[in-house]
Amino acid sequence: MTHKLGFPTDFKRINQVQNSNALRDWCRSMKHKLVADVSNYAKGRYRLWLFHEVYFRNGKLTKSYFDERIWNFSQRVYPDCNIGLLTFGGNFDNGKISDGRINLHRDHTYAKPKAISVNLGEAVFSYGEPNPTDYLLKDGDILQFNCKVLHGVKQIKSAERFSLVFWQLNEQKGYRSLI
Repeated sequence: MTHKLGFPTDFKRINQVQNSNALRDWCRSMKHKLVADVSNYAKGRYRLWLFHEVYFRNGKLTKSYFDERIWNFSQRVYPDCNIGLLTFGGNFDNGKISDGRINLHRDHTYAKPKAISVNLGEAVFSYGEPNPTDYLLKDGDILQFNCKVLHGVKQIKSAERFSLVFWQLNEQKGYRSLI
């Protein structure tokens, strides 16, 4: 399917994580680095920018968390991606709770339209326009979607859920890699 603006709008499962326990362990090891999301669409969610961070109010791009392991993984699931986001839904050891959801939205111009999402846990993902469809995301799913189409996480169905989303910076909009 193609959007009225001329880009593909398909949502599809493209693969499955080969060792979801190892990736989940890495995500758990990052929980202490997660911070409260400042997005009005994701109140109560905790996240960590990977490789680069974008400040939506002024569009400024800075370097963010980087390690070789997650970089290499990102390049296997989305070659040439250079920005990512780790989000969490569940409980922290200190009693804090990360909601993990995000309301329907379109991603900022920092990203090209293609997004690859890696899901650990179960969640309900809403996607599409004008009437979004709900999809059950299963543990280990690797998905591709157009981030300029309305999308959001409506419900976390597992006790713990991590999401890794990878994009390419949109150089045509002035977002050039700093790494």
